[in-house]
Amino acid sequence: MSMGKLSVSHLKKVEAEVRKERFPDVDLALKRIGVAGLTFVEERSAGRGMWSYPLENIRHVLLTVVVDDVGVRKVVESIQECSSTRSWGDGKIVVSAVDDVLDIGSGRLDGSELTAPTLRN
Repeated sequence: MSMGKLSVSHLKKVEAEVRKERFPDVDLALKRIGVAGLTFVEERSAGRGMWSYPLENIRHVLLTVVVDDVGVRKVVESIQECSSTRSWGDGKIVVSAVDDVLDIGSGRLDGSELTAPTLRN
C-alpha cells in the first residue's frame, strides 16, 4: 500500500454511525481496502421516528475516517455493505470536505503532514 502526501482540498471525512455488533465486519472491510486507521467511539443513539426503542437495544459505534476524493466512494460502499441489516436503526453515513488540518505538535495548518492511503480496488 503506497502512502502519499495529499493537499487538504482533496480530503473527505467520512463519519459513520453503525450498529455495535456490525462494527467488527466494517473494520475488517476497511482494512481490506487499505484504510490504515480510523477513530471510533461507542455511543447510544435514538431516532426521532414514530417508534420508541430502549436505548440499550440500539448501541452504535461512531467511526471517523479521513480519505482522499478518489477513495471516498469505496469507503462509503464498504461501510454500507457491511453494516446494513436492512432494518430501522442501522445508522447513518455522513461525508464532508476537510477544510483545514492543524497538526497539534507542529502547529502547521497546511495538512502537509497528513497522509492517506491509496485504497485497493
